[in-house]
Amino acid sequence: MYADMICDVMPPIPEDGGGNGTNLEGTGSDNGEEAEANIEQLMVSMLEERDKLQEKLRETEETLNTSQQKLGDIEKERDVLLRQLSLNAPQL
Repeated sequence: MYADMICDVMPPIPEDGGGNGTNLEGTGSDNGEEAEANIEQLMVSMLEERDKLQEKLRETEETLNTSQQKLGDIEKERDVLLRQLSLNAPQL
């Protein structure tokens, strides 16, 4: 009676492993192709992100150069105004 219960509970074990082996190999090949596709997509994403970052860097460098140029112009204007102020200010 106990042996009958074990047989009912346990799943059957296929004796012919040849059919399962070919399915597993096919699945492995699909997994390999899928992994390769995932790696390729990751690389494409990384290259796109790199391109975006390089463009942002160029824009930031351009903004920095423009700001530095404006700063230089403003410093020159400040120096001119300070000279005019010192020349025109009453001497005490």
